[in-house]
This record gives sequence, structure tokens and C-alpha cells, in this order.
Amino acid sequence: MSRKTTYLAAMALFASAALAISAPARADTTLLDLVDMPAGGGPVSLDFVADDTTTTLSVAGYQVPSEFELSDNDVFAFGGGVNLLGQNWTFIAAPAGSLAGQANDGTGVNSLEFAGVVAGSYDTFTQSVATTVGQTYVYSFNLSNSGNNAPSGLRVVTSGLSTTAVPEPASWAMMLLGFGGLGAVLRRRPRAVLA
Repeated sequence: MSRKTTYLAAMALFASAALAISAPARADTTLLDLVDMPAGGGPVSLDFVADDTTTTLSVAGYQVPSEFELSDNDVFAFGGGVNLLGQNWTFIAAPAGSLAGQANDGTGVNSLEFAGVVAGSYDTFTQSVATTVGQTYVYSFNLSNSGNNAPSGLRVVTSGLSTTAVPEPASWAMMLLGFGGLGAVLRRRPRAVLA
């Protein structure tokens, strides 16, 4: 192996190790994933721990042929506090047959209404809220489902960027082996003789 090849291999190893350590990881947490819900409903509370200073709450759903609604939407720090949600949600239409909407329910945060044309095709509403890393928060809502075991789905996910990405043990092992190999190659290199 020539010196140039050894040098390039060492630099590539160092660059990949540096990227593995410094790249933030996307942290998605599924809080709820319901399929074919029975008719009825009631209050629902879901806890999550923030892993970034901004957390995105995504609420996705569909119901064929009827509809369900999430009203009284709140996100607050565990133990109480002010509602962190704004009135309007960002809407992402389902890939096939979007029939969702949001409406003012008088609480300061719009209710979410889900219907649909194609089973499994989720409409999604999102909001990003300011959070404190490591703090527990509660997302609560009132579920009203008019359909009875109709094809339906409700998925609630939180996400943020985890700024404390730690390399996996395999990454550490490869990095140490690479540095060890580089050291061995440099040690075996012939030294210049001074005359």
C-alpha cells in the first residue's frame, strides 16, 4: 500500500467517524397507533419526554366512510401550565382521498376532523412547540368517533432532533481499529537514514 493510499484511507476513516459523532439523529416517538376504532370516545392523555428545544406533534388519521374528531387539544408541561399549541395546525393531505379539516371549537386550538376515501391513507396535522429537553409533557384531547369499527386509523407522533447523538459501540470499535491500523502502518514505515 502506497503512502498516498494509506493517507487517503486514514482521512476517509477520520471524516466518516467525525460525521457519525456530530450528525444529529432524528428522534420520532409514536405515542398512539390505533386501527379500526370502536364508536364512542372520550378524553385521551398521552405523555412524552422532549428530546429537543422544539418538538413537532403530528396527528394523522382516516375513517372510511364516516368520520372522527379530536377536540379540546392541549399540550402542557406535566403537572400543569399553559397550553403550548397555537390555534391553527399545518395540514398535510393524504396521498389518496383527503377529507380532513380543522374547525374552531372555542378552546383556542382548532379541533381536527378526519374522514377519508381510501383505508390506510392518512391525513396529517402538525404543530411545533417550544419544549425543554428532558421535561415531560402531556398531549390531551377528546376523541369523538361516529363510526363503528369502520376502517379507520389514528396515529400520534412526536419528533425532534436529538442533539446528543452518541455513536453506537460498533462505530467506536471501527474508529479505534482504524486509528490502530493507521498507527501500525505509520510505525512500520521505513525511516530515513541520515548519512
